[in-house]
Amino acid sequence: MSGFSFSQFMMEGGWGMYPVLLLGVVTLASATRYALRPERLCLRFVSILWLTLLVVIVHATITDVAAVFHYFEDPVRAPDNEMARTLMIGLKESTRPAVLGGIFLTLVPLLAAVGVYREYGLGRPATPSRSRAEREGAAT
Repeated sequence: MSGFSFSQFMMEGGWGMYPVLLLGVVTLASATRYALRPERLCLRFVSILWLTLLVVIVHATITDVAAVFHYFEDPVRAPDNEMARTLMIGLKESTRPAVLGGIFLTLVPLLAAVGVYREYGLGRPATPSRSRAEREGAAT
């Protein structure tokens, strides 16, 4: 392996890489917003985006695998003596959407966890709550 090329990586993954990348960036941005300014509705939005991203990743990967198998239908394109190597290359390229999407599927819940931590004040020490009468009595 000589080096990593993101453009080559995107080409190997096929057209399904673009919805994965776009939805992944939107989901990551939404999770970042929730981590910075936690609101319960925002967490629901991030959750739905995360689930949609998961479906898009599975769909793109299955579509790529189907394209590999379609390639093998024609014996002229895939001669028997090169079938195993060609299959391995095709299956490697078919995993590209899952590789790219896996990055987002990992980072988004981490940011959501930060938002939940901040929203519920889990890092603050517990303080005894005072009743309204005690607060009004202390103010006078």
